[in-house]
Amino acid sequence: MAFLRRLLFYLIGVGLGIALYYMIWGDRDFDFAYFPSARVKKVFRTKTLDSNSLVHDALDLSKDSLYYKAIVDGTLDFTDPRKKPCGEYEIAFEHQRHTYEILLQNCKDTVRVLDVQITD
Repeated sequence: MAFLRRLLFYLIGVGLGIALYYMIWGDRDFDFAYFPSARVKKVFRTKTLDSNSLVHDALDLSKDSLYYKAIVDGTLDFTDPRKKPCGEYEIAFEHQRHTYEILLQNCKDTVRVLDVQITD
């Protein structure tokens, strides 16, 4: 009887340990955004994009659009991040032998595209 009781306590402990493990490290998408530019890019990827501010044909809401490629691969310039009420950021991105500079406005709920400049 003592062995069965110890086995029961062991199995309960293992079950609780596995449940705790999956609650902490389980099925989650880890995104290591430790640097300021990575955190701002993560905000741009997760916030809703103001569709009225799409000022260029190549900027659309699909995942293969120029906007998302610029967010992932572009270099971020902190133009005026503390501007009230919405901070402004500039992303430089090279695509098909053209250099795009996208000026973004980060508001509380949305991200707006203010300007897109294409340089060669």
